[in-house]
Amino acid sequence: MCGISGIVHPDQEAVRFALCAMNSAQAHRGPDDDGKEIFRFSNSWLGLGHRRLAIIDLSGSGHQPMTNGGSGCFITFNGEIFNYLELRAELISLGHTFKTRTDTEVILNAYKQWNTDCLGRFRGMFAFAIWDPSRNLLFLARDHLGVKPLYYRLKGSTIIFASEVRAVISTGLVEKKLDFGGLNSFLCYGSVQEPHTLITGVKSLPAAHFMTFTPESQAIHQYWKMPGPESVISQAPLNLFEEMADRLKHAVELQMLSDAPIGSFLSGGIDSTSIVALMKKSEIASVKTFSIIFDDPIYDERKFARSAAGFIGSEHYELELTEQMVQSEIPGAILAFDQPSHDGLNTYFVSKLVKEAGLTVALSGVGGDELYGGYEGYRHALNALGYISAIRALPPQVREYLWEFLWNLNISSEFLNRGIDLLTSDLHPYLFLRRLFSQKKQNQLLNNNAPYSEKWMKESFDSIVEDCAGHDKINTVSRFELQTYMRSTLLRDTDQMSMAHSLEVRVPLIDHELVDYCLRLTGNVKIEKGTPKPLLTRSLSGLLPAECVNRPKRGFELPLKSWLLKSIGKEICSIFCSGNEYDTFPFDAWTLESLWSDFVSGRTSWTRVWAIYVMLNWIKNNKVSV
Repeated sequence: MCGISGIVHPDQEAVRFALCAMNSAQAHRGPDDDGKEIFRFSNSWLGLGHRRLAIIDLSGSGHQPMTNGGSGCFITFNGEIFNYLELRAELISLGHTFKTRTDTEVILNAYKQWNTDCLGRFRGMFAFAIWDPSRNLLFLARDHLGVKPLYYRLKGSTIIFASEVRAVISTGLVEKKLDFGGLNSFLCYGSVQEPHTLITGVKSLPAAHFMTFTPESQAIHQYWKMPGPESVISQAPLNLFEEMADRLKHAVELQMLSDAPIGSFLSGGIDSTSIVALMKKSEIASVKTFSIIFDDPIYDERKFARSAAGFIGSEHYELELTEQMVQSEIPGAILAFDQPSHDGLNTYFVSKLVKEAGLTVALSGVGGDELYGGYEGYRHALNALGYISAIRALPPQVREYLWEFLWNLNISSEFLNRGIDLLTSDLHPYLFLRRLFSQKKQNQLLNNNAPYSEKWMKESFDSIVEDCAGHDKINTVSRFELQTYMRSTLLRDTDQMSMAHSLEVRVPLIDHELVDYCLRLTGNVKIEKGTPKPLLTRSLSGLLPAECVNRPKRGFELPLKSWLLKSIGKEICSIFCSGNEYDTFPFDAWTLESLWSDFVSGRTSWTRVWAIYVMLNWIKNNKVSV
């Protein structure tokens, strides 16, 4: 796990400065080593930068940017290739030689052997750039599900790229101008939906895509897709749960490969407990597990985590978070956001706990709900899709009458306003289910200076809507969840909040081969009355404590609502309720005061207030302008 960066620019000194700036901006991602290389590239200069967090082959031979003698190519790589030992053996049989034990060198030799088709052989989480002098080509790639980030700014024959947006803008070569499409996206969903960012001109390379760059031409290609409806198996195999158990065990074992200390997050829920149980089954000497606990019984999960740890036999650690601790850490946590989010604080604190215990790698249950049908809201989504489709089937005149009636009520209700949006938009029904702010509220917040536009929605979601067509309702929701909320919120938050502590977090439940297999199954095997997440709980029967399987479902949350009504909320209140005394750019001061009032009176959720607060801080910290 590392931070990568690169630039193609006609000025060699600009390249040198940019590499230093980007490596410095990403030092938290890789405290173990700092590497830079500069090459002649046609009439320009190419620079590759790297900050290393040593995980595989801890020796100095893992230094990057790395080259191998055979091809003359150089690579800067962030992530892990979990099947690298298998690929290494195959490449040796094909005549390749290795100087290191790293998975980085495996990528180089795989590229030499199979060119860009090497991506189809990797099982891992990765973002990398390879400089191929023989073809005068820069090759950038990102993993199948988008676990690892890769951002770029492309302008003519120049490109800047890095693991974080803050690194791209640290070069001084990109104007820190707020992208209102990205801001629309954030206000809709509480995080910026890919490929957008909040900086004009800076994009995210889509998951499962690669880019080829020369000064004369640039192209982006997709190398992997989720299975289409024609691939779905009409009847589940008779040995489905045995097959799932084997696949889950293999995925977890692969992701336990590490030369650095490794552990796991553990909440006592089905996802994290499944991972820890499979880690223990692999017969490693000791499994270390980590939980965040609270003195608020509504949010506290210590009983379940302790029960799971005791049943499995892990060495368990806890951190009790108090309101005072969180208040003192909030400035640092907000600085950790490379792109702002209404979520992510939980991962910041549990990652801090794991790192302070001396570990460098942790496994997480991210993706378990999205792929295996876990949210209570998942079931609500299925019902909502039916209701929304029924509304959409109403004659246009009836929809217009309903819209006029609701609009004239002029009630400050986000639920009602989202209903208005639904009546006036032709977007896919799913895209309304996770809305944070309605179109009306967004326009009020921005004082109509940057009216809501569905253009960015089409850029973000058209290909996803097309991908989800033709699937049953359960698989449709799953595919949307994997490609929106999970990718642009959960995975990004996991990356930026764990890397703030120089911790690598792995997510075995969404290993791309597992995803491929699960999406070939009909949706009805994922949801079973009386059995939560049957693909996990029935497959791992006997490995999970009954208390874990039958417990009430809740997400990994902090009691921020109650804390925001106390001392933590004082600063937010002072900003939201002080008119123009504070700089609330780009938000309307009166609307912010109204929003805070609605939160205090219980008319709106804490997530809306918190999201705006994080965004205001992000704009201020990064000195972003219109």
